[in-house]
Amino acid sequence: MTRGRRTTSSVLPRPAGRGDAFEQWPEDVEFGVLRELMGYALRRAQIAIYEDFFATVADLDITPPMFSSMVLIRNNPGLSQSRLGRVVGIARSGTMALVDRLERAGYVERRPTPGDRRVNQLALTPHGEEVLDELIRRIRAHDDRVSARLSEAEKVTLRDLLARF
Repeated sequence: MTRGRRTTSSVLPRPAGRGDAFEQWPEDVEFGVLRELMGYALRRAQIAIYEDFFATVADLDITPPMFSSMVLIRNNPGLSQSRLGRVVGIARSGTMALVDRLERAGYVERRPTPGDRRVNQLALTPHGEEVLDELIRRIRAHDDRVSARLSEAEKVTLRDLLARF
């Protein structure tokens, strides 16, 4: 085997009807030092995972930050918009745009914080609750699909290792 090349394809399985727009690690391409770089490997995995994510929720027009924000809002009653941005890792202006989009879709509402009119608490609407239940069902299937080549123990190890970054 040539250094830096793989002898087997590692393209993730795709949902039915998806083309292969992204080649994960094609055998006929020499990646050189890129194969040794953790950030490069993580980014290539992210691209493949995102392709499957977007195919999974295409009809709902949801992005990964929208999904994770909805989960965080549901699980953290009274979460403020600024705290959401810090937890998700989005700048203040990006957080405002994200919450605006969720609000326009009818998934989230801003509520005043008692005692502090400058801060809004975020809450899922009843429609947002229903959509999130469906999203969780789909995203669990997506997660099973993209991690199908890993054992349960490997999945736990990978999540633990990634948490160290």
